[in-house]
Amino acid sequence: MNGTSSGPHTTSTATAMLLFLLAVCGQCGAAGELATETLVSSRGCCAATAGTGNKIITYRGKTHVAWLNSTEEGFFSVVRTLDRSTGKWSPTYTLGQARDDHGRPALTIDSQGYLHAIYGVHHNQIPYRRSRRPNDASEWTDVEVFGGRLTYPTLICGPDDQLFLTGRFGWEGVRLYVRPPGEKWTDRGLIIRRNPECISYAAFHEGLAWGPDHKTLHLSCQFFQGKSGNSLNWGTMQSVNYMVSRDFGRTWERADGSHVAIPATASTMDVLAAEESFDPKPGLRNTGAVVVDSKNRPYVLYYRNTPARPGQVFLVRANRDGQWQHLPLQAAMDKYYSGWAVVDCRAGFTITADDRLCMALTLAPIDHPDARWDGKPLERYFHEPAYWQNFFPKARRIGWLESGDAGRSFISKEVLEKGPDVACLQQSIEMPTGFNAIPAGARPGLLYHTGVSSNPDGRIIDNDVFYVHVR
Repeated sequence: MNGTSSGPHTTSTATAMLLFLLAVCGQCGAAGELATETLVSSRGCCAATAGTGNKIITYRGKTHVAWLNSTEEGFFSVVRTLDRSTGKWSPTYTLGQARDDHGRPALTIDSQGYLHAIYGVHHNQIPYRRSRRPNDASEWTDVEVFGGRLTYPTLICGPDDQLFLTGRFGWEGVRLYVRPPGEKWTDRGLIIRRNPECISYAAFHEGLAWGPDHKTLHLSCQFFQGKSGNSLNWGTMQSVNYMVSRDFGRTWERADGSHVAIPATASTMDVLAAEESFDPKPGLRNTGAVVVDSKNRPYVLYYRNTPARPGQVFLVRANRDGQWQHLPLQAAMDKYYSGWAVVDCRAGFTITADDRLCMALTLAPIDHPDARWDGKPLERYFHEPAYWQNFFPKARRIGWLESGDAGRSFISKEVLEKGPDVACLQQSIEMPTGFNAIPAGARPGLLYHTGVSSNPDGRIIDNDVFYVHVR
C-alpha cells in the first residue's frame, strides 16, 4: 500500500517508442492516423474509468493515468506512468482499496510536480495520498483519512499548492475541503445544498475549473432530486447550474457578479437548464463539465434526452456581461453524427493551452431496435429517456468534437475505430486541474474501457482499460 508494484493487480505491457506502437506492440492498436491506444489493464471494474474527477496527468515528459481495478481481493485504485521519451509504461502501482465500484480516483499535480490523489469514496471517509517524489507515481505517502460521507470527488490544485476538494456529501449537497501546503485538510462545509422539498435520494455531480489567473474558481453542477421517497420518483427535478468564486472559494457569485448565498441551491445559482416532470423525467445531464479559456470565459456542456428529441447537446459560454450564449454544438452533432444521441459527457470536456475545446461524448443510436426514449416500462427504465442504453453497452460509441474558435464552429475526429461488437465505455479525458496542461497544438489523452458498465450480480469484472494518445 506504499506504492510498491501491486502484485496480482499488475498488468505488464511492454511498449516501444510511440511512433512504432502499431508495428511492434501486440497489446496496442491503431485508432486510425489520429490516435494510438495502449491496453493498460485487463482487470478494470464496471466503472473503471467513470467519474467526474481527473484521471490523467501529463507533466514534463510523463503521463500518469489512474483507474479502478476489480480483483478477487476487492476494488483497487491503481496508477501507471508512460515515459513519453521512451514510450515505455511503468508497472501498475496501487493507491489503495476502494469500498466498491464507486471509488474511482481523482488526480491533480502541484507546482513542484508532486501528484495528489483522492480515491475509494462512496459515503465514507476520504483517503488522500501524495507521491513521495515529483512526477513519480511509484511510491506514495501513508494514507491520510479525513471527513466522511463523500462520493464523486473532484480535486484541483491552486497557485500556492493549496488543494481544493469537492464531492457529494450524503444526499445533502456538495461539500468543500481545502488543504494548505503541509497542513491538514479543513472542512469549509456545504457550498451547495439540496432543495428542502426533496426528501429522498439526491445526486450532485460538480466540476471545478481555474480561470487563467489561477485564482478564479468556476463551478458547474448537475442536480438530480425528487420530492418523493419512492425510488421510481427519484430525479423528477433536474437542473444544470453554475457559480464562480474570485477568492479561492470563500464567496460565490453568478456569472453577472450578483452574490450567491452559501450553501447555494439549484434556484440561487445561474440556472442554465431546469425541468420538473415524471413521465418522462427531464433527462438533463451535465456531470460537472466546465472549462475556462484564456479570457476567463467559462463554457458549460450539458445535454437533454426527451422522447421527441433524444440526445440534444448544448454548449453555453458566459460573456463579459455575465450573459450566457448558446454555441452551435448541436448543429455540429447533426452534421457529423446524424442519427446519434448524446447519452454521457462526464469527464469528457477539456481545453488546451491555446483555447481549443475538446469533447469526447458517449453516443447511442436514436433508432436502435431496443431504444426506449420514453423510459418505459417504468419498472425497468424508471422513465429515464436514456436509461435503456445501459442494458446495451455495445450500442454505444465515443464521438470526438473540437473547436479552435471559441465554439463558433466544430470539427470531428475519429479517434476510436472499433467494430459493432466492442463497447467503448466511460471515457475520461485529461483536464487541467493544477499544474498540468494540454500544450498548444496538442490534444488531451483519453482513458476508456470495453466490456460492461454495470454489475448487478456483484461478480468480478475483467474489463480492458485503454489509454488513447490523440494526435
